Amino acid sequence: PEARFDCLAGAPPGIYAEGNHLYVFTGLGRAPSHMGCFVGDIGAPIEKMVPCTTSPLFGGAREYGPQDAIGADGDSYFDYRTISSADVVREGDHYYMAYEGTRGPSAEGLRDDQFALGLARSVGPTIDGPWETYPGNPVIEHQGDNWGIGHADIVEVSGVLYLYTSTSPSTRGRYVLVYK
Repeated sequence: PEARFDCLAGAPPGIYAEGNHLYVFTGLGRAPSHMGCFVGDIGAPIEKMVPCTTSPLFGGAREYGPQDAIGADGDSYFDYRTISSADVVREGDHYYMAYEGTRGPSAEGLRDDQFALGLARSVGPTIDGPWETYPGNPVIEHQGDNWGIGHADIVEVSGVLYLYTSTSPSTRGRYVLVYK
């Protein structure tokens, strides 16, 4: 049915393969948003996927915040409406995720036009256990009407992690990720 493929019901998903397992990360619910996870065997029909052990993995802001909080003033609510577009990598004992957060419209009658990029990591060595969000979120902030900010790609080259993501409606940026 058409409702099954409603983009905003699950928002753009992220995938991660490890061993014989395929993990699909997708938004669960809206306003407030949550990041969910499903797992199944690689090659098995999609109907065989089941929710991960912990579901949801983490949640976004619990409220929209003040209506007039736009730009930097609204950043702490950046992932209220929708969380999506997960990209996951494993480093050591943790999994790390870049994700898009959407606060919602900046004024009544507009479509969603407040986007930012957040980071999260698994609390322990299990991908389908609880996750925590980075306290410095959002890491790329108050992007305004920038569809695609969170369609980030994390790529490791010779031990260096690079984050590629939209930094404006017309620019794609490359960042080096450094563990502290």
